[in-house]
Amino acid sequence: MKRDMEKPEDLFYNTNYDHYVVKYQGDIVGEVSQYPNYWVTILNERLAIVSLLKNVEINVGEPYFKTIVYVRPADMFTLQEISPIEATQVGFLQLELPLNLTGKGVSVAIVDTGIDYLNEEFMTLGGETRIDLIWDQTIQQTQGQGSKISVPFGTVYTKEEIQRAIQTNREGGSPYEIVLTKDEIGHGTNMSTIIAATGKNPNFKGVAPESDIVVVKLIEDFSFEAQFDIKIPVYNITVIFAALEFLYRYALTTNKPIIIYFPLGSNLGNRKVNGLLEQYIEEISRNRGIAVVTGTGNQAAQGGHTSGQILTVGERRTMDIYVSPEQKNLWVEIWVDQPNIMSLDIVSPSGENTGIMNVLINTYGTYTFLFEKTSMKINYFIPEEITGDELIRIRFYDIKSGIWKLRLLGNYILDGKFNAWIPQSGIVIGGTSFSFSDPYGTYTTPSCIDFIVTAAAYNQSNNNIVNYSGMAFADSYVNKIDVAAGGVNAMVISPGNEVAVVNGTSVAAAVVAGAAILLLQWGIINGNYPNMYSQTIKTYLARGTIKRSGDIYPNPQWGYGILNILAIFQNII
Repeated sequence: MKRDMEKPEDLFYNTNYDHYVVKYQGDIVGEVSQYPNYWVTILNERLAIVSLLKNVEINVGEPYFKTIVYVRPADMFTLQEISPIEATQVGFLQLELPLNLTGKGVSVAIVDTGIDYLNEEFMTLGGETRIDLIWDQTIQQTQGQGSKISVPFGTVYTKEEIQRAIQTNREGGSPYEIVLTKDEIGHGTNMSTIIAATGKNPNFKGVAPESDIVVVKLIEDFSFEAQFDIKIPVYNITVIFAALEFLYRYALTTNKPIIIYFPLGSNLGNRKVNGLLEQYIEEISRNRGIAVVTGTGNQAAQGGHTSGQILTVGERRTMDIYVSPEQKNLWVEIWVDQPNIMSLDIVSPSGENTGIMNVLINTYGTYTFLFEKTSMKINYFIPEEITGDELIRIRFYDIKSGIWKLRLLGNYILDGKFNAWIPQSGIVIGGTSFSFSDPYGTYTTPSCIDFIVTAAAYNQSNNNIVNYSGMAFADSYVNKIDVAAGGVNAMVISPGNEVAVVNGTSVAAAVVAGAAILLLQWGIINGNYPNMYSQTIKTYLARGTIKRSGDIYPNPQWGYGILNILAIFQNII
């Protein structure tokens, strides 16, 4: 990564700027820097972040930059967790670790809210930290930059600095004068417990208790949170790209196998064809010894997806969205399967109609509803450059409560299939949802891609899938969800050595991440399968599943069945 010293030092902390991921060819820095208040941060030889003042949009063609070939629409990710509850005497599914595998020699990267590096569960039995690096994106550059891997913003703390801070703490000094990073939210520390806790307290022993830990603490998009009045952490796709690029370079530099734990998801984006983020994850997952593990998300019961079909040209289909009084702004994405083409008109709760907004290639328009005093921006992407499908993106500002009708009109029809999503819960609030929702297709991006390891969550106390666990499409589910793992009432450590109980598909993904670490140790470190790739891990996980009688596998809810680590290795040997 390259830092342009002319950029404002607080660029990624300044709420007056928005950030977009772009694909580029040529000298993007030289071209874009000619425009005032446009800044470029290079991620790699093809991807960059373009930062510009709020309320100014960047599209291919508006303004026209010859070096920019694709602009990823703004997208926000949230954690795949149901809120923690105070710990009582609740036990979590205990895993029997086979073949004395502990994760030794394998790294796990936690892309999350940080980690409590002072906790003994992230140290060896001898008291040395197992954390190799922490990149805290939230801390403007300080002295903690001993890493050989440069970053475009934030601060990297090395293992030596972390150990020095721990020793200072033991001696009664202030560790945060050396390593400033803290996990204020606690999710990263919670999930690190499940994956990698040493087990000094046997109640918290992780699946891979001797694995090395790498942490990326993501910076929240405070501007977006304020604009949409969001009370949960939200992360811009730009900082996620930066995190993944950093971890990819770390893996290449250390030449160690690594599992990247990614407990985040977005409701926006096309699930059937890979977008820019999905393509990037697939690219890094094609490398030996690198795999990304995520959950299906917690959106199945939230009413955030609907689908339908228009069979003839001129036919209309209506999607009703109930908007709660608490909702101030709302995004909607409608994806029309190629080569179908559809146009749209919108009816407000008062009955005001936009009329048919005609389809033109990559058009952008605005509309104001007079009675509701709601403004709207609409983009037609025909086709959307990465997927080839038609994308209609609608953004409502100061939206009023009631039933909003989105009416699709068939212009060119082959099979006429379409899907629509609104953002995930936490971004939509107060019951905002589609009136006739479809639970199939509720797994969040990027869990839908073939090269990522995807975990659904089930209730290990009664062997039932939890109602919130995201589901694949009913007609396209093979190799989408890999396994289901326990996601209910996991007892974990929170910052300050507190105890919490957490639920959600991020819990299930943490268990599966631990299993994947053990596979990499068995295969690469122990020499049993030196050329282990992401797809190899997915196959072994699928072979080591327990299947309920009466179910047909794979399926859109469970994938290939319930994860059983012991069965994985019994079926290998």
